[in-house]
Amino acid sequence: MQGDELESTKHIGAFLDSKCIGVLSLFLAKTERLPDSSQYQLRGMAVHPEHQGMNIGKKLILYSVKELQKMNTEVVWCNAREIAVGFYKKINFEVISNQFEIPDVGPHYLMFKKLI
Repeated sequence: MQGDELESTKHIGAFLDSKCIGVLSLFLAKTERLPDSSQYQLRGMAVHPEHQGMNIGKKLILYSVKELQKMNTEVVWCNAREIAVGFYKKINFEVISNQFEIPDVGPHYLMFKKLI
């Protein structure tokens, strides 16, 4: 993704027996929908199909939140796929937009979580 190579970008993975089973990336980026000055965008989250439903995604996000809090980040936000909204709500993300379409990907909602 654009921005992958930036020093401010964080890539986090979940591994089982040296095999990557889940990933997410955190990009230093702001959404105008939130006034907080320190924001990171969560993008590219995925868990291998054989390991879905095992809290891997939740653990990746909770670890990421702790790392962002150490950096005094105020907010993490994401464009959540429609089918993932319930997942994010369970870990205290809030919806702050109407549904919108990302071309070739599908319906999404802007969601965020306060960290401080």
